[in-house]
Parts: sequence; C-alpha cells; structure tokens
Amino acid sequence: MSLTGLATSAIAISSTIDLTTLSPTQVAESLVGPGVTVSGMTYIGNAGAAGTFAGGLPSAGFDTGVVMSSGAISNTVGSNNVSESTTTIFGAPGDSDLDVLIPQTTNDAAVLEFDFTADADTVFFQYVFGSDEYLEYVNSTYNDVFAFFVNGVNCATVPDPADPTLTAPVAVNTINPGANAVLYRDNPVASPSVLSTELDGLTVPLTCMAAVNPAPATNTMKLAIADASDSSLDSAVFLAEGSLSTTPPEGTGKVTGGGRLDVDGGSVTLGTVAIQDEQGLRGNLQVNDHRDGNRFHGYSVDSLVVTDTTATWSGSSKLNGQDGYTFEATVVDNRNGNAAKKGDPDTVAITVYDGEGAEVWSLSATDLTRGNITVHTEE
Repeated sequence: MSLTGLATSAIAISSTIDLTTLSPTQVAESLVGPGVTVSGMTYIGNAGAAGTFAGGLPSAGFDTGVVMSSGAISNTVGSNNVSESTTTIFGAPGDSDLDVLIPQTTNDAAVLEFDFTADADTVFFQYVFGSDEYLEYVNSTYNDVFAFFVNGVNCATVPDPADPTLTAPVAVNTINPGANAVLYRDNPVASPSVLSTELDGLTVPLTCMAAVNPAPATNTMKLAIADASDSSLDSAVFLAEGSLSTTPPEGTGKVTGGGRLDVDGGSVTLGTVAIQDEQGLRGNLQVNDHRDGNRFHGYSVDSLVVTDTTATWSGSSKLNGQDGYTFEATVVDNRNGNAAKKGDPDTVAITVYDGEGAEVWSLSATDLTRGNITVHTEE
C-alpha cells in the first residue's frame, strides 16, 4: 500500500543523469538502504527515460535519487516557466502489467527490474509522482500511470476515488484536486513556478510499504511508468536515494488528543488518534455536534501528511451510524502538546463528504476551547 510521508516544501530538480551514462545496476544500487541487497538488474525502455536526479526535497532527505519518466528525464529539470505541454515521444511500447491496472493502453514505458533480499519481512521506499497531464487532462483517457510491483503486487496505491474502500494505482486520475486532493500539489506555469520542476503537478512524498520474504529468500521488484492512450505529455516518478530499506522512513507521524470547540449555536467535541509508522496507517476520529445531534465516526486513516506542527489526514467514516462517507481533517498544534502553554490555541478543521464527493458537514478552522491536540512527527 502507499502511505503518505512527511510533507515538505518543494521539489527542486536541478540535474539528471540518464542511462546513456549510467548502468541499470548503478541506478538500482542507488535506491538501496539498510537491510536490502539487490542483484540481477535489467532495464527496458529508452536510455533517456531513466537515471538519477539531484536537487530534490533536501529538507526530507530527498535531495537525490532515481527518476523514471515516460519521456526524457532531462525535461523534469528547472522551473515550470516555459510550457504546459513538454513532450518527448520515444515511440517505445507500453507495459502489459501497467495495462492491467488502468482502462487505457500504455506507451513509452520505462521499466527497471531487479531481485533483492531483505533482512526483515517488510520493505519501504519513498517516492513522488508528477505529470504534465495535470490539470488539463485529469479524468480523461490520458491517465499516465506507474507502479512498483513487489513480488508481482503493486504497492503504489491510494484509495479508489470511485470506492474509497478499494485501492487504485497512483495515476493522473487518482490523485488530483478532485481525487485524493490532500496528496496533490499544483505547479502551474509561472516564473518562477511554485515548485522548481518543469512538471505541472506532483504528489506529496509518498511511502510504499510492502510485505516480502526475509533472507535467504529472493524477492522481485519491478518499477514501471508509462504514458496512457498516447505518447504525449510526460510523467515522471522520483524515488529517494537509499530509501529501499527494511527500516521505516523518518517522518512517520501521529496525531492524538481532543477537546471542545465553541461555535455559533453551541459546541462540538472530538477525540482522535491517527498514526503512520512501520505497521502502516490506522486510527479513528470521533466527532459529536451538540448543536444538532450529528455524530461522526472516522474509522480508518487512508493518508496522513505531517508538516512541522500541522497534520492533515483523511479516511472512511460513518455519519449518524450510516456508512459510505469520507472525511478530511487538519489540525495545528500551536502549543506543542501542552494545553497549559500560553499562546494561540490549537485549531481544528474537518470536512465530511458523501459517497458522491459532496460536502455534507464541515467545521472550518476553529480554536480548541478546551483540551489539547498533539502532532508527533517522530516516535
């Protein structure tokens, strides 16, 4: 499954080196972190579509790593101040495993495969997906996609926009302002652009967590990205150097606490715990609106983004005992976990959506009158 990693300020792609200079072995080995050994590397695709990058997310330890694209990785460099339609058409075939994940046929695939052993039963790695299909071709057939197949199972997934109880591959149509929006960052053409990369939109940093067979057993890894329906408008995926590891990545987070919020017409009380760690995402959110009697229970956590003392998470929920709802919550821990500390109070914002994505209940950013919310960034 895909988990949301620690949110950071910006991607700043300053340089790339592709497979006209590097070997697939060098690229795969740059991914390796503690507890993992790789072997048997192979690559299928144009040599310009895969390699390494520098200048990404230094505050998250994501400054360097591997980049793969449905076009030329060199096109990811720089500010998005020239065009919304950067394209390199290699005329390469797609990938049959990616074709299974989406309704469209893929083209211009870049595929890196290797074997690996692990000293534990779970591996992790961090990545960011971006595309020039954003935002013009969201919810179209130009649904560029990628996947990380660990022992044949794709771990790069998010809640399915059509049915949040299911998962879907990370793609243009599954992460955007209208689907899993908390995972999306827009990067429109500007000088300079919001994010220092040519791509028109990117996800927040995500973490793949996959079950594997511990050593001496051998596992398989297949990393693949491709255009969908045509070969135009490039997409890319960035993988953090050294993040393929049996050690959970830094930036795991937790939100705990609750209290009372005084609002017009009465009060709202809540209690919550949301956790992301080596065991995955889990938690709950209980809200009682004492003005009208509405009761809301968020019973799962599908994503969690932690930035300093702010946390945003989303999941599935029930409203007044009825299933089929989702929610998004944001809290700001202004008092660093100390309810007695002087200064601005903690704030809470919650929105509940029905099965069609329509807002049915919301609480805009409101001060916590009594109680305490703590945002933990590390255990």
